[in-house]
Amino acid sequence: MKTSITSHHVPIKSGSGSSECVLFDERSERAENLNVMNGHSRDVLSEAKTHIRLTKVSILFVGLIFLLAQMIHQAQAQNMQSSSYEIQMGNFNMTGGEKTSTSYSVTDTVGQTGAGLFGSLGGSSYVVGSGFQYIYPFNEFSFQISTLDIDLGTLNINSHNTASHTLTVTSPGANGYQVYTYQAHPLQTLGGMNSIPDTTCDGGTCTEVENTAAVWVNTAIPGFGFNASGDDVTTDFASSNYYRQFANQATSEAMQVIMRRSSQASNRVATITYKAGISGNQAAGTYQTHVSFVAVPSY
Repeated sequence: MKTSITSHHVPIKSGSGSSECVLFDERSERAENLNVMNGHSRDVLSEAKTHIRLTKVSILFVGLIFLLAQMIHQAQAQNMQSSSYEIQMGNFNMTGGEKTSTSYSVTDTVGQTGAGLFGSLGGSSYVVGSGFQYIYPFNEFSFQISTLDIDLGTLNINSHNTASHTLTVTSPGANGYQVYTYQAHPLQTLGGMNSIPDTTCDGGTCTEVENTAAVWVNTAIPGFGFNASGDDVTTDFASSNYYRQFANQATSEAMQVIMRRSSQASNRVATITYKAGISGNQAAGTYQTHVSFVAVPSY
């Protein structure tokens, strides 16, 4: 069975089959309206005057708030650029750069305003790493597949053939990454006349509905499936004997998560092992499918 992966798609083929792999003026009544002459105490006039003073203070206070709001609104970072460069969200600092010696290497930014980590992983609805030190030293997001051609060879009755490759992920985002996978269709001959079904695993629990890995070691059980091992793989792959069906794009199944991490990641490696077997009434031919991997960073 031969599998090939192009960019993020994997084709797979075999001798018996192949698969590819979001403000008063209240007017406080004027003093002449106060009826001091009709028996009201001077305290009334005193109270009115006091009220007028408080109103003036309130107006002044609201005015100060309005002025501060305007000042805050106008404090914006600018993008500075010319025909040969662009500085995004520029900031004037006391010092910054890279310092090295024979025993260390460090980068710093001193005096930057508004720098720091805001929010917390798992404890709030957002996490913001504000400042140059959150983006400068770390690697860019990358996703690599070790080989784009998977060949499962000639399949025989009562035996399983396997082949594997590795996925490597580096993600600078504070929330890590996820890798999803799906197949175009089950292993089938050109034109789809004959096919090798997806594995049901030893206990018959591997189905299109239940995308959870289970033990598949019985060579009398035919089918096609995969195992994942290594860094950040989902916990249902309890050992190298646990396999899953691929999500089937042809029947609109949702792609499955196979690798997941909730923090920064550097060179995280997982091995994907493909397995196929046939029954005695399987028609001869070359079988194939396409397997796709989708890596998504989380910032």
